[in-house]
Amino acid sequence: MQKILIIKHGSLGDIVSSTAAIKSINNYYNNSSITILTANNYMYFFKKSNLCESLIQDNRKGFLNFIIIIFKLLVTKFDIIIDLQNSNRSSFYCMFLRIFSKAKINGTHVFSHYCYKYDKKNPPHVIDGLGKQINLLGIKTIEKPFISWLLNENFSISEIKNKKYFIINPGCSAKNFIKRWSSKNFAEVCTFLLNKNILPVVIGAGEDKKTINEIQELESRILNLYGKSPIEVIYNLALNAEGALSNDTGPAHLIAATNCKLHLVLSSFSNTKSVIPQSNNVTFTQSKLINEITSESIIKKIKLFLKNEN
Repeated sequence: MQKILIIKHGSLGDIVSSTAAIKSINNYYNNSSITILTANNYMYFFKKSNLCESLIQDNRKGFLNFIIIIFKLLVTKFDIIIDLQNSNRSSFYCMFLRIFSKAKINGTHVFSHYCYKYDKKNPPHVIDGLGKQINLLGIKTIEKPFISWLLNENFSISEIKNKKYFIINPGCSAKNFIKRWSSKNFAEVCTFLLNKNILPVVIGAGEDKKTINEIQELESRILNLYGKSPIEVIYNLALNAEGALSNDTGPAHLIAATNCKLHLVLSSFSNTKSVIPQSNNVTFTQSKLINEITSESIIKKIKLFLKNEN
């Protein structure tokens, strides 16, 4: 039985996108033992997905952790290593494994036996790029994220029962404030939806608290799911939502993968070709400065796909 190692850390959006490649690897090596090396944040995600037999946690902190990870990887004696992260750190792992093990390596760096080369000035979308990378191993890839395992047939939130609702995802990390649309604009969209008898369901966690509180101060009738919207809730909400509005942030990829109609509000710092979800159900409005985009212009876009839905 072959031992396969997949390396994937990344952000939530990257992790969701990578499931297309990981599911394809899983299908191809269906009689092999697959291990995923990932960050602590995503241990639960991959464990629940059943895309691997085992997991190795990598907190990516300090030289000692680096040595511990290298030791674990060498002792396990993997036959094939597929680096879907392709970061400086993962390339160092692969360098040591290239020297001190017999593993065959697939990645985008010079230590790869099966090296996928792309134009770094014009990178492909994540799903397309990872697909072409693993094609070098003879793996035929699926084209959409594999997250159907998040389905909960008993999913229920009493506040939305028998109601039309619309997901509002205003979250964005503090360091990416240039990608954050204003609370006022989100609140004005919420008011529009409420006037259409559609309940705005606002999701978020962590650093999103201030933004969501500001939205609720301006429009108190929203359903506030701050701290109550882990990935399972977001996925199951999106399956029956009238649509969704989001900044460029991880949960947007999760929503897009359900075929929920999604409109993104983007600054010029978001690469629409390589990063945002590529799907017929996803549209976007982009401006150099995100708050140059008015709530009125976004409401017009939402009106279009609400009209098409009816």
